Amino acid sequence: MSDLYDSEPLLELEVPDAVPEAEQAVELIRAWVADGALAVSLNGEAFGPEPEEWGRVLAQIGHHLARAASLRGELGEERSIEALRKGFDAAFPRSELVSYGKVRKRVTH
Repeated sequence: MSDLYDSEPLLELEVPDAVPEAEQAVELIRAWVADGALAVSLNGEAFGPEPEEWGRVLAQIGHHLARAASLRGELGEERSIEALRKGFDAAFPRSELVSYGKVRKRVTH
């Protein structure tokens, strides 16, 4: 076990406001940076055989990130979106996916 677990609890984000009241809600993705590397858990079955739906999710996440940057006064939304696209285009086609994983059961809380 690392010192991180002994010294500080893991920082988890809150469930979004709309989720508890929703008639239907499904978690799609969790992403962490662990020891400098991206660690992801995702619901790969969420959209069935339609990967373009994941593209839409990534685009919507990009818009949320741009809005957050704008609200913090870092960049306007348009400049943030341009920067996100630049980073995505630079990394997506060329980056080698270093991944490992397992198919795991869903967890109910």
